Amino acid sequence: MKLYGSRDGDPAALLLWALGEAWGFRALPPLARTERGKPYFPQFPGLHFNLSHSGRLTLCALSHLPVGVDIEQLRPRGASLPRYALTAAEYAAWEAAGGGWPAFYTLWTRREAWCKYTGQGLRPLWKAKIPEAGLHFGTYGGPGWRASVCSPTPPPGEICWKEGDAP
Repeated sequence: MKLYGSRDGDPAALLLWALGEAWGFRALPPLARTERGKPYFPQFPGLHFNLSHSGRLTLCALSHLPVGVDIEQLRPRGASLPRYALTAAEYAAWEAAGGGWPAFYTLWTRREAWCKYTGQGLRPLWKAKIPEAGLHFGTYGGPGWRASVCSPTPPPGEICWKEGDAP
């Protein structure tokens, strides 16, 4: 699995660049979506990818197995959001981490990456327990952002940023 990031705000451009870097593609292959909206390459069923963007930040994962990613810019939200959005266990972990938006987004990107990995999306899995067996999660972050990846294989140690534009 490889992770690629960009600050140019263009998911299609990042996907094309990542495909070139990882697998030598020179053009974006045709895309399709599952009935729940997860994108895939019909011509390349053994190549999996997932995209996420928040503001100008974009994250792309490429793998030979299903994968899900999420990236979020840190921004304050309503004070009741953590209690509403997190499961009881996640909320307890959020409190143990001192609360605050960086801790919230660390937990939230993990949940969203898992939901995208499953291909079910967020709505059906909103408060479902994230299974630990058979899955690997990677958490990434810097000033003003957090990101996560979910896959059956161990995640890379870092994100490869397009043209050195790490946030």
